[in-house]
Amino acid sequence: MASFDFCIDEAFKAGKITKSVAETIKSAEDPEAAVNRLIGDISRQKRETAIQAIRMADAFSKMDSHEAGLYDGLVSLMTKDPTGKAGYANIEYRARYNQGKYHAAFADALSRFRTRRLGFSQDAEGLDKLVKAIYGEAVDDPQIMKLAKDWKELTERIRKDFNRVGGSISKNERWLMPQNHDLRAISKVGREKWKEGILPKLDRSQMLDDAGLPLNDDQLREALDFVYDTITTGGMNKVKDFSIPRLGKKLSRKGSDKRFLFFKDASSWLEYQRDFGRGDIFTTLTDWIDTKAHDIALMEIFGTNPENTFKALQGQAEKAGKITNTQKAFSNSMFNVVSGRTSQGELTGLADFMQSTRNILTASTLGKAFLSAFSDIGFQAITSRYNNIPAFKVLSRQLSLMNPANEADRVAAVKMGLIAEAWLGRAHGANRYADVYGTGVTAKAAEGVMRASLLSPWTDAGRKAFGMEFASMLADNFGKTFDGLDDSVQRAFDTYGITSKDWDTFRKSKTLNHKGAKFADLTQEGGDKFSQMVLTEMDFAVPTPDARVRAITTGGTGRASVAGQAWRSVMMLKSFPVTIATTHFYRAAYQATTLEKIAYTGTLLATTTVLGGIALQAKDVSAGREPRPVDEKFFAAAFQQGGGLGIFGDFLFSDVNRFGGGISQTIVGPTGELFDTTVKLTLGNIREAVTGEETNVLGEAAQVLQRYTPDIWQTQLISDAVFNQISAMADPDADRRFNRIVRKRQKEYDQGYWWRPGEVLPEALK
Repeated sequence: MASFDFCIDEAFKAGKITKSVAETIKSAEDPEAAVNRLIGDISRQKRETAIQAIRMADAFSKMDSHEAGLYDGLVSLMTKDPTGKAGYANIEYRARYNQGKYHAAFADALSRFRTRRLGFSQDAEGLDKLVKAIYGEAVDDPQIMKLAKDWKELTERIRKDFNRVGGSISKNERWLMPQNHDLRAISKVGREKWKEGILPKLDRSQMLDDAGLPLNDDQLREALDFVYDTITTGGMNKVKDFSIPRLGKKLSRKGSDKRFLFFKDASSWLEYQRDFGRGDIFTTLTDWIDTKAHDIALMEIFGTNPENTFKALQGQAEKAGKITNTQKAFSNSMFNVVSGRTSQGELTGLADFMQSTRNILTASTLGKAFLSAFSDIGFQAITSRYNNIPAFKVLSRQLSLMNPANEADRVAAVKMGLIAEAWLGRAHGANRYADVYGTGVTAKAAEGVMRASLLSPWTDAGRKAFGMEFASMLADNFGKTFDGLDDSVQRAFDTYGITSKDWDTFRKSKTLNHKGAKFADLTQEGGDKFSQMVLTEMDFAVPTPDARVRAITTGGTGRASVAGQAWRSVMMLKSFPVTIATTHFYRAAYQATTLEKIAYTGTLLATTTVLGGIALQAKDVSAGREPRPVDEKFFAAAFQQGGGLGIFGDFLFSDVNRFGGGISQTIVGPTGELFDTTVKLTLGNIREAVTGEETNVLGEAAQVLQRYTPDIWQTQLISDAVFNQISAMADPDADRRFNRIVRKRQKEYDQGYWWRPGEVLPEALK
């Protein structure tokens, strides 16, 4: 705590906090609790300065306490610590805790209005009614009236949480819903037409100046000019400063341009949403919830000026010679991820086009990823054992949660703070392998494939099942003192900085009872550290990219930039092996003793290799091939399939990856492969025609169409049979190509086909 005291003293010397504040914090048994109490008592004028000084002191103290050094301490303030040495909160999982408690409070609405039927169906009429109910209109649905009340209570709770950590949003009963502005739609009509469109819809009585009086026409148009500029330039920079350029104190206190806009009634809001809103109503609400959850976490760890705090902490590590240039660059990328900068940039049109392309590639590439995900059972078993949870119970609950009729269990999981990830769309299951973004047709196509192929239900059920069993284990231990807990539980608590006092507080909290079983409610008082523990371990049980992985796969670059899109395209489909390396391989390396390292690694490899072998055979059968012989080559392939080496492991055993591309195509990614294929199909055939060479436009086009048509493993054979017949009619060399495929498989794997390429039906059915 010495470094914390030093920073507090420095803040006092600099005049950022008073002597009494400094002494109160330093003498407190729980400095964090003292900080939170004092923040609430400080006057508005001094509040931000004091919060910033205190948060920076606290962050440096934690960074300095990390056993591995200042660099690891800095990164562990932003995302989970794979060494297990941090023992303090980080921005990413604090944000997930916030998401969990907010989703829990709005769980019934999330369940009702989430998309269904593979993501293509939604209760749009009910959502319109929800907006009307939120605006105070009576609707003929008692549940929607209740959900509107839940929404209003939630927005007020979020406002208070935001202000508690340093924000300054005044209470206003007439601010009811956010707007998710569509930059392209607004830019297309231009400033003046946008203002003409929005002005009649606004509640002028709520558009106030510093004196609390309604803005006159000139002031209002000036304010709308500012809002327009904010939207079209990416908005306020929350990373640099959580206040925005001011027209007056009122606007500043609103916290953002979106709180400045007050609509007259539900119809006005809905009309604006249809004309200038991005995404549907459900996405608008959930995006706002999640954005606020992250903003609150960012300020809670890094203060009211997060960028200054990060740069100061990084500077301390640099000054001490404890950070290399490579580490400095990576920590910059990490900060860009947790602060939201990777979602920014000016080239929105380019970003949307490239993302739509990658969404289609995801839909056409990952239709069989569910079969690869069998290895999740191994990761779940290892993580369950590590946390003293019965692995069989996790698998049993996972299968139960996959039952479409079992909505009650899924709602219960969200209500205990496990986050409604899959309900928010975005093809959550696919995000383990590729970045799926947006709400348009291509994103829905990717989401539909992930749901139909069972990858999304499997992923969501696996994460929820592990979280629920963890919560059940905690509840079962509520009757025990800290010293009476199993050694593995105490070790887990120590990893996440959970003390005896934390446990005594949390075990007195109210449990969530569901179908006769008791579960710890992570949203209850004192549940924040336990939530971080459970949500982090969920990422081990069902390997899912965290901010560390996204810092690698995005390079810390903005989404709407040339560099950002280029790097995302190169890194597409490479996140899963990176995730395994930064979770289980790290955990194995940081076990306390050599024997424990060997035991963890051996169990990991043995379990995932067996399950990888099952996945290989399942994928072969689904592709029309006979099961391959169980020999040395099979075990090597099973090892890389189950152990997370991903597509790079394919080149240990073949010159093509599992998606049909070579090593060069793997390096540049599927987007580069698509570009290369398109060039060959168009310019290549034009060149051949001009030079008098033989062309094969129809045959090549049929192959391209087959390669990039979204498909799932359940229907792949039928789809392949159809496209093969098209190829046979369009390409005179099709039969020779089919025979080459068969011979190559026989030569490399001693493996035949039960449904040969080019056959209308398999031999057994003829």
